[in-house]
Amino acid sequence: MDRDQNNIYVDRFKNIMKHEHFLLGIGEMSKATGVSQRQLRYWEEKGYIKSEERPISSKDYDRHHRKYSHFTFLKVSMIQSFINDGYTLNSAVQKTNEHSHLGKAMKRFLKERVLEVNITENGYEFDLGLIDNSPNQHIYAVIQKNQKIKILLKELD
Repeated sequence: MDRDQNNIYVDRFKNIMKHEHFLLGIGEMSKATGVSQRQLRYWEEKGYIKSEERPISSKDYDRHHRKYSHFTFLKVSMIQSFINDGYTLNSAVQKTNEHSHLGKAMKRFLKERVLEVNITENGYEFDLGLIDNSPNQHIYAVIQKNQKIKILLKELD
């Protein structure tokens, strides 16, 4: 893939990341997280998570089905991981809520700092942008198969 196609792909990926309306149905959420639909409804009833209820069809407003955002997917996954480690549901929710800002920070980092992705022979090279107060240097993360991630400093031409 040439450099222009890489940039188009990265731009498309970043636009997808900006999309706030990625929704999973309750069945998909259950399969993806290992949390039963019954348990998801209970967590919602207790106020631990929330869904975005939508009418099933414009003709049938009496029936609704639950849709969950990607943020709720991450929250459910995190709560379940704490439960798997032996925490009670209340403790798992509390621990998850204490760190909810981390997911938002990660999303912001990816949206703002990944400027370009280059495909290399064995992996990828992510341009993470300029170093503050060094307008001629960019930070790169190099990810290659079966190797630790490398962080490099490169001079711009």
